[in-house]
Amino acid sequence: MLRPITLLAILLVLATASPVRAQVNVDEAADTLFNHVMSPYCPGKLLATCGSSQADTLRQEIRRDLAAGKPADEIEAELYYRFGDSIRSEPKKSGAGLVAWVFPAVLLVATGAWLVLWLRRARPAESAEPAPALAVTPQLRDRLDDELLELN
Repeated sequence: MLRPITLLAILLVLATASPVRAQVNVDEAADTLFNHVMSPYCPGKLLATCGSSQADTLRQEIRRDLAAGKPADEIEAELYYRFGDSIRSEPKKSGAGLVAWVFPAVLLVATGAWLVLWLRRARPAESAEPAPALAVTPQLRDRLDDELLELN
């Protein structure tokens, strides 16, 4: 049987560990959200890196909502509703945004196919006869010998 002091110590540790773990989860969810959404106040910057006071207020608001138990995806949807799709850090994976995901892959495959076809046409046929070797006549050999002597 556990002593009352030991039981009290275990309960105290469990009671203090839960808020710490919850705070870590809120911080992780907030950081993920901040790095997934563009700032509506600093064009071209993530919410995590925007230095404006409005962005700081928005980050505090998001942390407060997460601490209150609101799901991160619901907060993200509200941000898109408030500020529009221009704060998306990546295009949607549906509708017109799907083109942004599919087009690079299609372009890569098409370029690879074109390169393969081009290389096949540029390569000489394997059945072609090799170029005939030059016949070395005695006159040519004497001329080469004379020119090599002149070089020394």
